[in-house]
Amino acid sequence: MAVVALMAAAVFGCSSEESQPQQQPQPETQTQTVVQADQPEQQSQQAQEAQQTQPASPSEPEPQAQQEQPEAVPTQNQPTQQDQPEQDQPEQEQPAPESELTVGGDRPATLRLPQDADRSQPRPLIVLLHGYGSNSREVDGYFQSANWVEAAAVGVLIPDGVADLFGNQSWNATPECCDWADEVDDVEYITALIQEARTHASFDQVFAVGHSNGGFMSYRLACEAVPGLTGVVSLAGGPFADRELCRVPEPLSVLQIHGSNDRVVLYDGGPLPDVPDPDRAAVPGAVDTVLRWADRAGCDLQAGEALLPIDLDANLAGDETSVKRMLKGCADGLKVELWTIEGGSHVPWVFGTDFSAAILHWIESIYEGDLEARGFSEPTVAKIDIGGDRPTSLLVPTEAEAPLPLIVSLHGYSGEASAHDWYFGLSQRVEQYGFTLITPQGTSDGRGSAFWNATDYCCNFDGSDIDDASYIASLIDEAREHVEVDRVYVVGYSNGGFMAYRLACDGLEGLAGIVSLAGSSFGDDTRCADAPPVAVLQIHGTADLDIPYDGTMGQGFSAEYPGAVAVVERWAQRAGCNLDALELLAPIDLDEIVEGAETRVQRYADGCADDVIVELWTLDGVDHSPFFSDDWPDHLLGWLLGARAG
Repeated sequence: MAVVALMAAAVFGCSSEESQPQQQPQPETQTQTVVQADQPEQQSQQAQEAQQTQPASPSEPEPQAQQEQPEAVPTQNQPTQQDQPEQDQPEQEQPAPESELTVGGDRPATLRLPQDADRSQPRPLIVLLHGYGSNSREVDGYFQSANWVEAAAVGVLIPDGVADLFGNQSWNATPECCDWADEVDDVEYITALIQEARTHASFDQVFAVGHSNGGFMSYRLACEAVPGLTGVVSLAGGPFADRELCRVPEPLSVLQIHGSNDRVVLYDGGPLPDVPDPDRAAVPGAVDTVLRWADRAGCDLQAGEALLPIDLDANLAGDETSVKRMLKGCADGLKVELWTIEGGSHVPWVFGTDFSAAILHWIESIYEGDLEARGFSEPTVAKIDIGGDRPTSLLVPTEAEAPLPLIVSLHGYSGEASAHDWYFGLSQRVEQYGFTLITPQGTSDGRGSAFWNATDYCCNFDGSDIDDASYIASLIDEAREHVEVDRVYVVGYSNGGFMAYRLACDGLEGLAGIVSLAGSSFGDDTRCADAPPVAVLQIHGTADLDIPYDGTMGQGFSAEYPGAVAVVERWAQRAGCNLDALELLAPIDLDEIVEGAETRVQRYADGCADDVIVELWTLDGVDHSPFFSDDWPDHLLGWLLGARAG
């Protein structure tokens, strides 16, 4: 189950299922039996859309290749024996030790260490475990663990699970979740990684932190003889259903974080809803899990205390997370806590909240006592609740000078805002690039799938009268009440890409440019006849079977959309660009699965009005849901913020 677990659906946009209302032939996609129990909404859509494709929790993105560490470069221009007497020679500068190491041999993992700290001094080691169908890169970004190393000089170990029969990376944790690769001994593997990490730095305490399947694995480690394990943090995970399988019942500090509306791993316990196996036992609920470990630690179960609520989910207004702690009677130094995200889902939208810092605070409070005196640096990104009855958040960099560009980022069909944001990676770059961001949530149709009422092709299949164009315009107006906005950009995936074109066709006030990944516009271009020119970037894979690259024009369907080349030519012509002056730029590497620089870049810029540029990025051999490399958001923002003069 991934931090990305629900991300799958979030990333997914229109699928073969989407095309049914158009009576379009079902595309043949390679069927993956996805366990939606851990699927971020993105991948749940893959499963939904003909049991289809990409990053999130239950269906697993391809394993990420380990990055080779650069070799240290010798210091240049050091004085030699001939230059001066030996006694006058300055000491030769020693290269700084590497702060990111690869450990684990044939099954590599990343070990991140504080750059300037004395590594002989003891410190905690955090083992960070991804969910089912996810990977080390995704869980690293979601928990923002690089901040832990910088803020508290801890070590962070980030391994990858092994691909199961369905190709999804997972941990062989408990019989409830997710032991499909049952020949793998992940306890032995993680224990060996911890031992190897101790050859690089002194770690006297170990904390296992995991999401979903990674949370289950954290509890499994707590039940095994893992040297130095001090505490467990589980987000949407659970322990063994059978208490007798917890073979080493040593008391530990435990933090269970769980959304009350989690539909993948149920807050109140029970079998995983999307795993149709009657032999699988019920997962203990969040409260029962905490009481088990509090009892094991000797805590007084009648003396729990409620603390002030905190903010862990940006999709929910206010400080939505209740905090309950057990301390009285517990073995020395142990804490057992339950953080309930009231109304929260399986993959809470944690960016711009207290999530990452709060987990670190909890770990350090156990490691070295009350941490309040140490505190944390002021947040660099402010979160402002907007949207009224359809709430969302506006992220604003606190140090940037106004006016600022505003980006509206839209998920695909059956998607979830939090998983989509994870896929696009924009919220993590708000401060760096100096823009404001809104990532809203669509409404649900009769199938329970979130959608945008974009074009006649995609994806208002039930004929809803919801006016998403007005809703998004109102969000932008409300954002302007809080920050000075000079330009508006809309980016979208699949159904969100269709919505981006819809807003451009409607002449959204202040719109400077749009980006569509695997989306398109109205089949009838007269629908956009009065639209002003805007910068356009169309990104599309040639192997997309859900929203085919060549479009559906002239194929006799009740609703149509233009292919990637045609839609770009339309908007280039609308901007007055010289269509005979198409530029071919250097290809770029966006997808990690297809080798090399698979993305061809074509640009219209000559003669375009208002310094507009119109581009097509064609991902050769890539399907509906690219598995993007780490620098994908930088390519996206580099184009977006430079596509049109302010």
